Amino acid sequence: MSIYAIANKEVAISAAAEPQTAEVPAPTGASVATIEAPPATAGIAAPAGAVSKALKSIGTYIPTEVMATYLAILAIVPTNRGHGFQWLMFWLFLIATPLVVWLGIMAAHKSSGRAFVGKPISQWPWWSMIAATVAFAAFVLVLPGSVMNDVSWYEAWMGSVAIILSAFVLGLGDQVFGS
Repeated sequence: MSIYAIANKEVAISAAAEPQTAEVPAPTGASVATIEAPPATAGIAAPAGAVSKALKSIGTYIPTEVMATYLAILAIVPTNRGHGFQWLMFWLFLIATPLVVWLGIMAAHKSSGRAFVGKPISQWPWWSMIAATVAFAAFVLVLPGSVMNDVSWYEAWMGSVAIILSAFVLGLGDQVFGS
């Protein structure tokens, strides 16, 4: 989902919580990221479509702009010198993801005429920020050539399990903490 769509969703939620008569229109035409499941690894049989469904589910939590930028940078980084730069990019993007969501929501509040900067920290969009970060981390686990391949105990099936579990947890969390 794009930052615009995430931000407008949060503005709509906060507008519904405020005692006002003006309504914020729902985002139209927002892009939703589509993530394809990695090819099955020999000897690992996942339920048909389960990983693909889970990938699409967590793709709705990650800002498309973060995911696309991360993938574009990884595509040009040489891997013949180890994965040091890839690890750096992973940590930078993991830290940047909630900040990007927060900045996008601030911008959407400002453009809708609603103040966000002065809100107490308890009213910040914590769920959107945490969900995007968890989804990004799970997404990175299943990328072919993931930085996790450097970790001696990591196996490809673990990424599939992480995707399915994160989709489950994020789905439940969205029902509790989301709209």
